[in-house]
Amino acid sequence: MMKRQVKFYPDERGFSTTFDVLIFLVLISIAAVILLPTITGNIQIRAVIDSKSQSQSSRMLTTILNGRMDEFEYTPAGEQLDAIAGKVNDSSLYMTGKKLILGRELKHKTFADIAAENAAAQWVIYPNGQRIQLNFLLTNYTSSLDSAMKEYLDRQIGDRYGYNLTVIWRPVVNAPIGGDVSIGEQVPNNAYVETAYITMPYRVDLSRERVEMIVNESFNSTFGNISSTFAQLKKDASNRTQIEDKISQEIFDSINSTIDEAVVILMDETVVPVIDELQDTVAGQINNLLPEGGNGLIGSINETITGTLEDEGIIVNGSLSDTLKSYLKETAKQETRKISGMEIRSLVTELGDMYVND
Repeated sequence: MMKRQVKFYPDERGFSTTFDVLIFLVLISIAAVILLPTITGNIQIRAVIDSKSQSQSSRMLTTILNGRMDEFEYTPAGEQLDAIAGKVNDSSLYMTGKKLILGRELKHKTFADIAAENAAAQWVIYPNGQRIQLNFLLTNYTSSLDSAMKEYLDRQIGDRYGYNLTVIWRPVVNAPIGGDVSIGEQVPNNAYVETAYITMPYRVDLSRERVEMIVNESFNSTFGNISSTFAQLKKDASNRTQIEDKISQEIFDSINSTIDEAVVILMDETVVPVIDELQDTVAGQINNLLPEGGNGLIGSINETITGTLEDEGIIVNGSLSDTLKSYLKETAKQETRKISGMEIRSLVTELGDMYVND
């Protein structure tokens, strides 16, 4: 009697498919383990490098700003005086007198102080996007100081890194006057940038009561008109754009009078006294140095500045200092009005939505 072999699972294709799937999953897992450092490593490495570089650049900027520079000497109006002195500008008597009366020396100052003084001494205005340095008497000072600052930076970091140091000074917000210093290569888009603020404090005697009085005088006369206009908008919103334009103009006119008065007060208490003092100081020093008086040099400087301003379309009326004061005040008003105008329009639109939907 023959025994027949019985197979309980005659079809083995199911086992084959299962094994294939398991092997495939194992291969995927092994590949993931192998490739994981490559996939995530670059991101992690970049994150570590970015964090370290940012921290390093921050510490470097702090170190540079707190570092001290060597002695530095300069003479205001040195180039102009040498030109007027002519053949005697190399005599020992002239050199001694120039250094004794006008000579200045910087000793053991921090780099932050030097950078701030360099920018603040230029008195640059920016009409129509152009850069005009009004302080012609310190052109030699600024160029020499730029060179000294570059030597300091090269000595500190120039052999290890490319760098760019930019200092911008704006004494009054929206007033197109100040100074700027830029040393180094052009900054690429992917560079690490560190920023520090060097504050030059000043005091303005603009009390809270004075501000409240200006605002009250400007708004009390137009508040009723604005309220009635909003009421009209609530009754009929079909002409909303025109009504919002009217409301914006009423608020804009009120704020403009506030801006104009505030800007004049701010400029009179900050920039204007400095202009007057600078003019008197420079004139006195030049007159003391030149044997026959410095009226010729002062007149030449004024003519140069006047011609530069007129080339940019600035009308010179009266003295040069009065023209400069008027120009700065008017330009500061225009810049402030431009900024406030956009904010006012957004405010009126939001108020209109509140009135219409209420």
